[in-house]
Order: sequence, then C-alpha cells, then structure tokens
Amino acid sequence: MDENEGLFVFSAEEELVNTDLKVWKILTVEDDLDYQHALINSLKELKAKEGYKYELLAANSVPEAALALSMHPDIALVFIDVVMEEDDSGLRLVNTIREVIGNAEMRIVLLTGQPGFAPETDVMKMLDIDEYWNKSDISAQKLESIVNSNMRTWQYISQIKAAKQGLQLVLDASRSINSKHDMGSYSAAVLQELSNILKISEGGGILCSSNLDKDAGAVILTTNGCFNGMKGQKVDGNLPADMYDDFQLAIQEKRHVFSNQHSIFFFPATIAEGTHYITLVKSDNPISEENEYLLKVFSENVSSGFANISLLNRLTELAYTDVSLNLQNRNWLTREIKNMNVYEQSKMRLIIFDIYQFDEKAFTFGYDFCKKIIKLVHKSIVDVFSIYDPRIAIISNRSFGMLINVDFDIADDITHFHNKQKYEIENVKQFIDVRVLELKLSCASNITPEKVISLAESSLNYMQVTQTKFILHTDEKTVAITRRYELMAHLRTAISTKELRIALQPKMCLKTLKPIGFEALARWQLADGSFVNPEEFIELAETAGLINELDNVIFEKILQTINQLKSCGINLPIAFNASSYDLIEPSYFESIKSRIEEYKVSPSMLELEVTETQAISNYNFIKEALSRFMALGIKVSIDDFGTGYSSLAHINEIPSNAIKIDRYFVSNLEHNINNQYMIKMIISLAKQFDFKVIAEGVENEFEVQWLKQAGCEMAQGYFFSKPLFYDDLLIWLAQFDNVND
Repeated sequence: MDENEGLFVFSAEEELVNTDLKVWKILTVEDDLDYQHALINSLKELKAKEGYKYELLAANSVPEAALALSMHPDIALVFIDVVMEEDDSGLRLVNTIREVIGNAEMRIVLLTGQPGFAPETDVMKMLDIDEYWNKSDISAQKLESIVNSNMRTWQYISQIKAAKQGLQLVLDASRSINSKHDMGSYSAAVLQELSNILKISEGGGILCSSNLDKDAGAVILTTNGCFNGMKGQKVDGNLPADMYDDFQLAIQEKRHVFSNQHSIFFFPATIAEGTHYITLVKSDNPISEENEYLLKVFSENVSSGFANISLLNRLTELAYTDVSLNLQNRNWLTREIKNMNVYEQSKMRLIIFDIYQFDEKAFTFGYDFCKKIIKLVHKSIVDVFSIYDPRIAIISNRSFGMLINVDFDIADDITHFHNKQKYEIENVKQFIDVRVLELKLSCASNITPEKVISLAESSLNYMQVTQTKFILHTDEKTVAITRRYELMAHLRTAISTKELRIALQPKMCLKTLKPIGFEALARWQLADGSFVNPEEFIELAETAGLINELDNVIFEKILQTINQLKSCGINLPIAFNASSYDLIEPSYFESIKSRIEEYKVSPSMLELEVTETQAISNYNFIKEALSRFMALGIKVSIDDFGTGYSSLAHINEIPSNAIKIDRYFVSNLEHNINNQYMIKMIISLAKQFDFKVIAEGVENEFEVQWLKQAGCEMAQGYFFSKPLFYDDLLIWLAQFDNVND
C-alpha cells in the first residue's frame, strides 16, 4: 500500500502562521490515544482556505470534551468516537451538544471502530449528526473531503445565524430608539445601540448637530464611552486626526464614511433650514463587512427617526409655544404637569399671575401695546423667581402660570406683586395690578392635568369679586369647585332626560285664607335622594348656557300639572319664572304659545313672574316681551319688588298685573318698624297703579294679620305651606272645600 494511501499522515513540526488569520476550530474526542494522535497529525496537514487557519483541540473522554465545549463555544467541527468510557458515551455527548448546550451549528462527525454496535441508519434517525464513518474507511483524502464539506456547511450556517442575530439586533435597536420622542433621549439611545451592535468596550460615540448654511460649526449633543464630558463643545479639536478627516469628508459629501476602527454617519435635514445630525463611533474592534452592512441598515432607521423628531420638534414648537410672544403656552404647562410622577406633583405648586383689567387696556391701547405689557410682566416674574428654577408659561391672553417647588419660601417674592407694577411703555408710565393665586398640586391630586389649570382659574375668578390681590387655593375650594363641575355635567343630563321636577307653593287669599293659585319652583333630586339648592343649579344652568332648556323643561312640567289638577276638579293658576335670558330671546314667546296650544291649557291658568332687577336691566326688551304675554292672556307679576335700584323710574311703564313684596321686608315684621313703613309704601304705590299685591315669606300669624290690615290681598309662605310635590299637594288641598270659589 502506498504511503499516501495509508490511514494517517504524520506531520512535521508546526510552522509559524499569520496571527491575523480567522480561526476555524476542530475538536477530536477519542479515548484511543494512538488513533487520536494520528488523526490530529493528518488534520495538521490540511490547508484551510485563504484567510483562515485551523485550530486543533483534543479530548480523551466525555468530561474533557464537555470542558472543551464550554471553553470554546465557537468550535466548528467535532469528531466523536462512539464507544469510549461506556458503550454509548459518544452518543450521549452528541445529545449534550444538540439538546443541552443547544448548539445546532456545530458539525458532528461520528466515528466507530465497531460498526455493528451502532447501525448507521438508526443513529442518523435518532441523533442530529452530519456524518457517520468507520475509522477504517477514513483515508487522508477522505479526511480532507470531510473537513472541507463540513467547514463550508458550518460557515454558511454560522453566517445565516449571525445575519439573523444581527438583523434581530438591528430590529431591537430600532424599536428602542424609535420609542424616544425627544432629541436628548433619542440621540443617547442611538449611541448606545451602535455600541451594542459593534460590541464596543473601550471606544465611544459622539452625536452632534450642524447647520451647514451657518458658520457655527458642529455642536456635540450627546456622548458616551471615551468621549464622555464633551457635551456642548464644538467637534473641532476634540477628535483624533484620522477620525476628524473622515468627519469633514462626511459633511462635504453628505454621506456615511466607514473606516476600520470608526464609522461616521451623516443624516441630512428633512425640512428647510433644518439641522443636520452626524454620529461618530470609535470602535476598539475592527469593523467587519457584516457589521458595516448592519450599520447601514441601522442607519436607515436612525435617519427616519431624525426626520420624525425634526418634524415633531417643529410641531411641538407650534403646539407648545405662543409664536407671537415666543413663550411657552398653556399646552406646554399642562404637559409639564402630566409628565410628573405622583411624588413630583406632591412637591410642586402652581402660581397664577393675572393682569387686572387687561381687556380694558387692550381696548384702549391696542394689541401691540398690551403685548409689551405681557412681555414686561413675564420678565418681572422671571427676574423675581429665576433662582427657584421655575417653569413659566402664558396660559391666557392676560395671565401666566408658574410651576415651582413647595419647599421654597416665596412669601416675600409674592408680596412683591401685591404692589402695583410700574412700567414705562412708549415713554408713558404704566401701573399694572397683578393678582396672584397659589395652588399646591397636592390639592388637585385626583384631577387630570388638563383640568388643574382650569381649577386654578375658577378659584381665581373669586378674586374678581373680592378684589383680593392674593388667594391661597385650599383642599376645600377644590372640593367645592370639583362638585360644581360634576353638578354641571349631571345637570346637563338631568335637563336632557327631563329629570327635574316642580314643587308648588300655594298662594293664599288673606281674606278667605283659601288657595287662589300656586308658584311653581324647580327641584332637582340626585340619585342619593338629596336635593340641590335651586339657587345653585339655576346659577349653574345660566353659567353653562342651559337656562333656556331648563326653563322649557319646567314649563312643560307645569302644563302637565295644570291638566292633572284639572282632571281632579281643581282649576287654579300656576305662576312660573322666566329668566331675562328667556325674555330677550325672540323665539321664547312663540315656544310658550305653541306649548300652551299643544297641551290645550287656557293662558289665564298661567302667570309669569319676572324679578324686578331683570325687568329693569333690559327694560326695552323686557317691556316688549311682557306686553306680548299679557296680550296672550297670561298674567304678569313683578317678583322681589323693592329690592331693585331703579324700579320707581319704570314702575308705571312695566306691563304687569301684580307685584310681590320681597321676603326681606316681611321677615321680622313684628319688630322692624322700617319694614312696616316700606310695605305700607309699596301697597300704597301698587294701588295708585292698580296692581294686586302679594307678600312672600310669611311665616307667622302676626305677619298674616298685619299684612291683611295693611291692605295686602295675597300671601305665600311656610305659615300656609312649604312647596309641595303633586301627591302631597292633593293631600294638602283636601282640607279646603270648593277651592275653585
């Protein structure tokens, strides 16, 4: 047999090899030392393809093999003897590689000197092995074929795995950076993910911005690794010479530049006069062809991110900035509150600065003049509070909101704004009153950030009445205002679903002490059974613009009640209240008229009550409206008479049938001589103009008898009856005979 056809070829002494070559590792696991020595020598004679070299490892038992596998997870090819310490040692080692370690890339060649012990077909089906040979069949040429074919396969599979892992890494990195929506966190994430892809341990990165149309140079925005500490500096003079040359090249040619130890990424601006971004990464590892490909893929995602943030920044500028004043606006302040966690909110307070009588100044001096006032007031706030790191925004055309930590004692600073602010605008001295409100965010912990500022403004509105220059918002005010908001929302529902009810208070003839009619009063009962004060929900209805709808619901209830009473044989008129909002609305009269016709109710069964103040405040409109109701056959009475400020000037011209003496004059009538004089004067005046007179708020026998003797014809009050719902009213009416007489 020729020497070259023998089982193994023994090698000479190992020659020196190039240390820059890539390594392919081969492990032999064999308990027959002579065979293993021959196998290794034959492997040493094999030539790897250009750019690569073989590294040979040997193990003489399964434990030694396990150790080698743990120390060299990148082994490409392993030769395993089937029978070693035990008959199935080799097979168990294969199972460990595939199932325990989970290495599916490693090529496994199984060798046996006892072919009948482990039949090839059964072994191939049972275990994931690549080749199975009898030791006696392996020649030098066969060994070379086995190694070359398995190495090619391992390289392809490893490249596919690396590409898959690399693409997954890029995908994960892209997801990570795309979750950032501001330039600071986005640029930091870009550098971090680039470091991850390149497995940088001693290098680092820089992300800078540049406007190529200006001479300001590139400014460093974010750094990591070896470049830490350079944030805010210019790029010039802070880079190694070769890296700076490639940086200049990337800017000049507006493209990426890759080198062996660093990469420069150029991301052009996406909007006119926008900012260009350049990322520089220095790697302590050579940048391979595969990594360069991954970096290009990653840079496409980064580029899209820069474009999105540029647009987002522009939109943010428009959304969160008052462009005309170049100041942060209400949306910005709301976002600042929203971005705080619970603890941060508990440590912050909101200060509102409101310019008093701003609208009057705007009307008198114009917008441009008042714009200067706003800027000067803003400067005053900044000058006084800048040491506390405040967050200040303009929240309306006349007020500022400021967030500041509660730990600071700012009492003296607030006092500064109690005095008139003196400014000189266009060579004219101006004195500006600024009202201040303080609200701790802990007082609004259960309120959405969008409503916190509204809560402060609602509390501030109280100052417009009291003329107070400083108000401290409290938990109690939060409860009161929140309840008001909630009631307003519930009231809208109650009106739309017609949940409101009416209670009727009898009007009594003082001569016969029998009922001659009723006044309808709106009542609102909540789900818990409690009633809302009528003054409260009527004021809410006026504020919310619901008063017309509320009055329409109440009027419909009155018409239904008139027909119910009529079916019981009771024909007494019911008085209803109309607001000035109703009376000045041209369609209100037609609505009342059509409803009366719809329910087939005689106009004489209705009486419209309007307060004296309402009648006088919009005198010309109200006078015309009342005349139309009287012409229809509806009686009109002036409610709360005597409390107005100019009733005598118009008393002879207001279309009406009766006047009601306000309860203010009736209360304590027995001991208040002045009230007695007033009532006598009102009764005398009413007789002069042929008005009937009814007193309200009558609560005792003395008041009944005194009013009767003074010439008052009718009265209502708790002495006779409180306002009653329909069923209770029928029970109360049962005590009277012939109530219609």
